[in-house]
Amino acid sequence: MGVDRFGNPHAPNLAYARGHILCSTEDDFKKLQVAWSVIRERGVERIYVFTALEHGLPLVAEELLLVDDELAPTVSFGHLKDIALDHLGGSPETDDVAVFNRMTDATMATHLTLVKPGDVLIGVSASHSHPSVVRAAEHGGARFIDTAGLGAFRDAITTKRKVALVVRDLRSAATRRD
Repeated sequence: MGVDRFGNPHAPNLAYARGHILCSTEDDFKKLQVAWSVIRERGVERIYVFTALEHGLPLVAEELLLVDDELAPTVSFGHLKDIALDHLGGSPETDDVAVFNRMTDATMATHLTLVKPGDVLIGVSASHSHPSVVRAAEHGGARFIDTAGLGAFRDAITTKRKVALVVRDLRSAATRRD
């Protein structure tokens, strides 16, 4: 278990330490409930989410019919596969396409495909890897090494054997555009 830059131990299965105000998952949920009450009070049209995780999906009435986990792929997957393989340079005879709607799903699928039990997986980020990366490595039986910065990454990649995957966390890079 690591520590944050202030020396506080990371919470289990997380790459950050808990504080005195948000001490647990239960506290996280209470925080969400307070936020939800503010949103209900002020109205969703007056709220802007600054997480960089845009979840909005404006649709016209005709598109609502296809907002279904079964109907959308039924109608669209063949065309999506064709254009994705064309874009990526794949072949329908030997390659396929998978669509995920959440980062955790895609991370888990990637790890289950590329990482074998006992392999080493290195996370690279400015501070810490996303918890989905840590969980996926653990689920696949890999040894996860989280690195922050070039020096730590260089040490890990040159000294560890059986490195199967390196995962770069782009969250911090995307937020530091100043």
